[in-house]
Amino acid sequence: MKFMLIVLITMGAMDHNPKTIEMRIPQESLEDCLKAAKTFELKLPVAGIVVSMKSRCEPKNDTEGPEVKQVIT
Repeated sequence: MKFMLIVLITMGAMDHNPKTIEMRIPQESLEDCLKAAKTFELKLPVAGIVVSMKSRCEPKNDTEGPEVKQVIT
């Protein structure tokens, strides 16, 4: 079974509403997906900027492809 690595990146200024971007990256197996999820790390040492990152693996639908989109949180 193929899996989809889903990475959520939330960024914004401390006094503004943050924006969240979702990246969906196809993976060949659950093992590959979990390994790739651990490699995503973002460090942005800028004062006044909020950055968080979360990742997870989900089974991939046959029609799903790579995608980057803004999501409403």
